[in-house]
Amino acid sequence: MSLLRDETDELLFDLLKDSSESAFTVLYNRYWDKLLEVAFVKLQSQEDAEEAVQQVFIQIWNSRKQTVIKYSFRTYISAALKYTIYAKFAERKKRNAVQFQDSVIETLADDSTRNWLQFSQVRAEIEILVAQLPEKCKMVYRLSREEGLTTKEISKNMSISEKTVEGHITKALKHIKNNLSVLFF
Repeated sequence: MSLLRDETDELLFDLLKDSSESAFTVLYNRYWDKLLEVAFVKLQSQEDAEEAVQQVFIQIWNSRKQTVIKYSFRTYISAALKYTIYAKFAERKKRNAVQFQDSVIETLADDSTRNWLQFSQVRAEIEILVAQLPEKCKMVYRLSREEGLTTKEISKNMSISEKTVEGHITKALKHIKNNLSVLFF
């Protein structure tokens, strides 16, 4: 294992795909503290932060053979932590539904800082809901809503019909609306 400490993340991940526990251990030791610090800052709970980081590493191990990393392992693991933190926020919201509804009412009546925080929470919830969409639907939604592309541009870029693009957007918006309504009503 000591020989692996100096290897790149990408090589270690390639070894991990072949079920190398040593490579996994090196990556775990390399990233645990950094991820824990980020998770703690976001979640403000040591227990939740440790659980989130542990879930990330469990997910990496369990999906090691199917996972394809497009950019870098660091980018991949950071994104995995981000979505795990979003999931933690969602769990908290469901656990404390009544308290959250009260905070929404308080937020609407309070200053702009609180409104901004509420907006951030809603954005996080939307990001979680978008992540749940099927891959093509998610891609169409992001191109439309985040990149600002028109239906025609998306159709051309993805080589699908405009009707299909509209269908994906409708499906995505319906999914988001149906699941966000739980938060506000």
